[in-house]
Formats: sequence, C-alpha cells, structure tokens
Amino acid sequence: MERFMPLYDERAELAPRDVVARSIDDQLKKRNEKYVLLDISHKPKAEILSHFPNIASMCLQYGLDITRHPIPVVPAAHYICGGVRAGLEGETNVKGLYVAGEVACTGLHGANRLASNSLLEALVFARRAVQPSIDIMKSSSLDITASNFWPHPIVPFSLGSDITGKIGSVTRELRKELQSIMWNYVGIVRSTMRLETAEQKICKLEDKWEEYLFQHGWKPTMVVPETCEMRNLFCSAKLVVSSALSRHESRGLHYTVDFPHLEESERLPTVISPSSHVNSTWSSRQLHKQPMYQ
Repeated sequence: MERFMPLYDERAELAPRDVVARSIDDQLKKRNEKYVLLDISHKPKAEILSHFPNIASMCLQYGLDITRHPIPVVPAAHYICGGVRAGLEGETNVKGLYVAGEVACTGLHGANRLASNSLLEALVFARRAVQPSIDIMKSSSLDITASNFWPHPIVPFSLGSDITGKIGSVTRELRKELQSIMWNYVGIVRSTMRLETAEQKICKLEDKWEEYLFQHGWKPTMVVPETCEMRNLFCSAKLVVSSALSRHESRGLHYTVDFPHLEESERLPTVISPSSHVNSTWSSRQLHKQPMYQ
C-alpha cells in the first residue's frame, strides 16, 4: 500500500501514460508482483460512478466495488501509433487509396496515443477524406477488366474439414506464441538485443506456419478469417520490430535501454517502405499487378 508514482515523476499519476506504464512495470519486476493497485476510493461515491460508470460496472461483475476498494491493474498492449502514411485529406501514395482512423498515420498522436485524439482521427479526417475520394473516382477511368488479372480468393472446401480443422488449430497455437514473443521481447522496456531476438523468432515462427499450411495443400489464394488475421499479425509484428530497431532514441511509448534519451535529431516519423530485395514470405509479399486506375 505504498504510493510509488511520485518516486518516478513529479506529475505522479498524471504523468504521460508511457511514464506510468514503465513505472508500473519497474515496480512489478522489483517486487515480483502480478499487479499494482489503483485507488480512487478517496473521491465521493457519486462522482466516481458518474465519471467511470463502465469501469465501475465491470469491476462489480468481479465483486470489486471501486468506490471502496482499489483496482488491480497491469500495463496492457495498446493500439499502434501510426499506420499508412496519410496527407491532410487522407490521401496516400497509392492513387485512389484513402485512409482514416486507426489505420492512418496522420501525426496527430505523436509518440503517445492520446485518447482524445480518436475523435479527431475518426470524425475530422474521415470527413476530409470523403469528397476527395469521390472526386478521384469520378475523374479517373476505372478499368474494371484489370481485376481479371488478379487471383480470385477461394474458400478451402477442397481441403476437407479435417485438414482445415488442423490448420485452424495450429494457427491458433502459433498466434499465442507470436503474442508471447511480442509481449516478452517488444514490450514496455526494450533493448536492441531483445528486438533482434524477436525479429529472428518471428521469422522462424512465420516460416513454420507457412510450411505447415503448404504441406497440407494450402494455396496462396485460399482465405479464411483465421489465416487472414494471422498474415496481418505477422506483418504488423515485423513492422513494429523494424520500426523500433530503426529508432535510436527513446520517445514516448518507445523506450529502449540502449538509447534511453530523447534526441532532437530523431524528431521525425519512422517511415518503412516496402523493399523488393528483401526475402519476403507469403504473408508479407507484395502483389505487383496491373493497376485498376488510369
């Protein structure tokens, strides 16, 4: 029952979320605890329930009254800061492709995800992207026949329920393993060695998964939700790791013991461009097909 945030930052519990998360992580490791306690019981009951109705309701389901007792908390994985690089109207460097919201990298969040900026991302930028995307559809000549050059997705009925069941089971198992790698090696406090280890482990895991799929008759055009999600997870994991390795400083939620200080010379977005000379896997391979927009 010791208050510890003042030991780490003069703003105490109101410090930025990356500072609070690292402080909690440090306490958990030093004390070998599974969680710390968040206490708001000093506030009036009516005020707590009016400000935090959902949290109060959820905790009550587990027998915890937050108006009287502290809440056990641990740092958790959060959304990615960044995404597809976008302009002020949601435009990208792919003609006809506009992005808004969680998928977009607009620069609004900086090095920390700010909860209040979600409205700005989801409403303002979405609205900005609407008219330009309509205009480009009207002004461009869309070649419908170009889609014939793209392979059409198929549901893997031909494999039979036994094989698809096994593939689903292995995919779920490896998904947990990938999540474990990201949590243990690409977590709140990072190091170059651990990031490089994660990179190697992810590549081996991806190779293992793809080898299993294709040995059991999987075709590149086959789609089911679980395998599509797994492909996306491998892609996202590799992007996060390569982004972290390329940033030789600590800024916001990216903290590495090898470069613990903020460097003004690094005050630029990390931009990763697809590279054809990299030995790519099926999961992350680019498709070079005839464009649909002229």
